[in-house]
Amino acid sequence: MARPWPKKSVWPYVAKSGRKSYTVGFYDHDKREHSRTFPSVRHARAWMDDYITAERRGRDSLRRFLLDLDAKEVNEAEARTLADVLELYLELNAHPRNQEGLAASTFERYRSVINCYLLGKPRRGPRGRKLPPASYALAIASVPAMRFNRPQAPRAWREQMREAGVPQPTRVRAWRVLSAALSWAAGSQAVPEIQTNGCILANEPVVSRRRSARRGGTGYAPTRTRRLLSSWALSPQAVEAIRAQMLLRVQARDPILAHRDAVIVSLYYGLCARNQEVWGLRWNSLAGEFAWVTEVLSCGQLDEWGKTERSTRRRTAIPGLLREDLSEWRTTLRCWGHPAREVDFIVPGDLTGVEHGMRDIRTGACHLSERQAKMWGRRCFTPAVRKAAEREEFARIVGATPYALRRGGVSLRLRTEDPQTVASECGTSLKMLSDHYSFAIEDLREHEPRPADLEWRVARASVQAISKEQQANASSMDTDPTRKPHWWNFRPWIATHRAI
Repeated sequence: MARPWPKKSVWPYVAKSGRKSYTVGFYDHDKREHSRTFPSVRHARAWMDDYITAERRGRDSLRRFLLDLDAKEVNEAEARTLADVLELYLELNAHPRNQEGLAASTFERYRSVINCYLLGKPRRGPRGRKLPPASYALAIASVPAMRFNRPQAPRAWREQMREAGVPQPTRVRAWRVLSAALSWAAGSQAVPEIQTNGCILANEPVVSRRRSARRGGTGYAPTRTRRLLSSWALSPQAVEAIRAQMLLRVQARDPILAHRDAVIVSLYYGLCARNQEVWGLRWNSLAGEFAWVTEVLSCGQLDEWGKTERSTRRRTAIPGLLREDLSEWRTTLRCWGHPAREVDFIVPGDLTGVEHGMRDIRTGACHLSERQAKMWGRRCFTPAVRKAAEREEFARIVGATPYALRRGGVSLRLRTEDPQTVASECGTSLKMLSDHYSFAIEDLREHEPRPADLEWRVARASVQAISKEQQANASSMDTDPTRKPHWWNFRPWIATHRAI
């Protein structure tokens, strides 16, 4: 192929205005003649040299040189920001409708983290008040995606969050979400500009073990106390005290609701179950001395896949005391006119009216709605905990959540049972048992380990005995002839006001 050549007979061409131009003729990669004009001879000769170099390498190199594809691809890569990559990740990979997508609840959590800490969308504060977007989130959302092939951009974002006062657990959670999105992008053809996960290249520890980091503050003395173990993993005595308060909450509500709340506490504790597992249990889930966990309630919908790989399609032993509670509960449901078929849920969602709960189309059974499941802990469990904590021996359980029932139940079983069996029946692993569930229950240190069902029965008998004693004392006070009426102490006030 011919080399580029000057196009005019007079080179350069001088216009009437006196302006000079240098026109170069050349053949493209398809052997078609073209021309290009330059403002100076230096630029023209430099371009001719580059043309000759590309043409000697071959037709494809000449095409790439003439079409300026290198610069075009770089510009396109730089034009796509991290915000674009995250939107693609949520749409093409993480969404539950996609094959191998995230569970619905996990997807909502990931999307919330991305919107708040990576995309800089408006946030919700206390009482629904809108908060302005975080500056660090707006900054990272506009960073070119190709910069996340290296660790500098993720590191800078994490440091900005720390300086903004974002708590360490939140920073760790946001970091893991970003890493998941980058790992997908590195293996996807939809994002060619990312070839590796920059978060992985930042190999320094994400979690600090310093005292200040563990406490969530500075190196100075803490300003707040940590949650006590008594409220983190409930003892059988505390469980029975809470359950007793559940049964007493009959004022301005149907007694069957109080019975329902007590049964829920028993299910949590006896089966060492997670929140979503309790609401998905049916009567046909019970098979003799075992209960099968085959369904969970996730985002208001029944799902056969639970929180972890081992959480569903497993069976767990039913303590004898729980079997008695469930038998009594089933009889109560039928006496109140509610169905208790094999396909019905142990905790129906329509006890307060047919307009409540969610109906399973396949079987016609009614389970709790997403709102009912979320509000049960706040409206039913927390008030019972506060009331039980009024007794001096249970004052340390303030702040307990329904999940403390699972931790306490697992810890109770580990006192006498094989850890491998407990891990299998509770849908977790030995490492999780060691790290998050194996607690020494303070109320049981006074005697040797006993079977979980026996410990539970002893705790219930003890709480019932105390309740009967209190009721007897109250009755004796009411029948005491020497006891003054409640208005007796107001006699001076009554006499004064009568005089007035």
